[in-house]
Amino acid sequence: MANIRVPKTPKAAFNKNRPASELLLRQVEHLEWAALPASQRKPYQLRKRRSLTEAQAAERIAQLTAMILEAKARTPAQRAAETAAPVHLPPLPKASSGGKKRPGRLKKAASRRSNARSRRRRS
Repeated sequence: MANIRVPKTPKAAFNKNRPASELLLRQVEHLEWAALPASQRKPYQLRKRRSLTEAQAAERIAQLTAMILEAKARTPAQRAAETAAPVHLPPLPKASSGGKKRPGRLKKAASRRSNARSRRRRS
């Protein structure tokens, strides 16, 4: 069988401060629904789009996954006793500064490209 080489994930694939994609937001919503006991689940409804960063979404997914795995480890009798009491999901994580941002850096690179294009057009 031939080996298949998989390229490394680029460093730009994860940016803590970038807004979370629709896929991540849907995953958070689905896990929030799954973390609730069956008696508290409501029909799945689309909610208002949240403004989470990728870091916040990752932290929230980790919290909810841990809750689901803990619930799975409990015995059926323990789960039945817990369904009477409502479950409250943990609050959303707060945004961290994540270091200094350089917003001008991208603009400079873009302006250099546009300047190079305009120079080409002139000649």
